[in-house]
Amino acid sequence: MPNLLLTRPQAQARHLANELIAQGVQPDQITIDPIMKIAPIEAHCDISAGTGLIITSANALACLPAALRGSQLPCYCVGHATSQAARALGLKAYHLADTAKALCEALKTRSNKGPLLHLRGTHTTLDMAKHFRSTSLRVENLVVYEQIALPLQAETHEKLRQPSPVILPIFSARSARLLGKLALDWHRHWAVALSPAIAALCREAGFGQITTAAHPNRHAMLADITPVPYTHPTPPQP
Repeated sequence: MPNLLLTRPQAQARHLANELIAQGVQPDQITIDPIMKIAPIEAHCDISAGTGLIITSANALACLPAALRGSQLPCYCVGHATSQAARALGLKAYHLADTAKALCEALKTRSNKGPLLHLRGTHTTLDMAKHFRSTSLRVENLVVYEQIALPLQAETHEKLRQPSPVILPIFSARSARLLGKLALDWHRHWAVALSPAIAALCREAGFGQITTAAHPNRHAMLADITPVPYTHPTPPQP
């Protein structure tokens, strides 16, 4: 099995590494080198006006404003793991969908008297406030964290320039775009993408092999990372 490069934020990458090791991956096959970090920022919004929350990323829960902890507000979530984490923080969490787009469809059937607050980062692939602007459902953005780009270490660049392929599990569009901006040739490497949208960005970056998870969650990503043999792509013809 090729070596793995985990570029998620540090805590998430470490958790993923532990799960891979539990599935039989040798620790020396795994490199952790985050392409970004999550930093909380002060939310500029009247939290008391919200009648419910939208959570599309666990990062938002890690940066949850203190006033919302234990509030028992209804919380509409993407993913089972995110829903469980929201309940642990004292929110009345509902798992409505596995993607933000599907969550938007599910929310159309909900009735709320006041606005829902979408807790999100500075970078997002779906602006929910804009998405629902022409509908009866009021949604306001509440930016609670930022995704700060980080440079990859020199040792990581060196590994990626070697002939040996490297597997990169890619969980976000932000990560895919940051990797695609690097002055690296990705054609010999394998991206395991969380969603078709992320897979499309990996194709733009030039990855030689791309696998899209059957479901947009960590368990499906793990299933695709460990058992699938890598076929070295044919180098492009001059």
